Amino acid sequence: MKKSLTAVAIVAALSLSACGGGGDRPSKDELSKELAKKDNVFSTKFTKKQADCIAEAIVDSKLSDKAVKALKEQDNKFKPTKADEKARDAIASDVEKCVTG
Repeated sequence: MKKSLTAVAIVAALSLSACGGGGDRPSKDELSKELAKKDNVFSTKFTKKQADCIAEAIVDSKLSDKAVKALKEQDNKFKPTKADEKARDAIASDVEKCVTG
């Protein structure tokens, strides 16, 4: 149950974090390193395997480059576009599997 709540929190945080300027989508490795830090945007410590899995789901998603970049940079001033909200919802189950599986 706790892992499922963590996954829900991650997906919710995707709505609140993101957009700094310009494009330049971060790589899976860059995002994974940020997610593996104790003070990441989700405030949850992930194993390397979980961080890699979540980063892959996010980077391979249809989230905008700005959204992925701002997530990496922990920019909490982001206002997601409708497309980013749709992309976030589409990867929710993949992210949950990364955390619980």
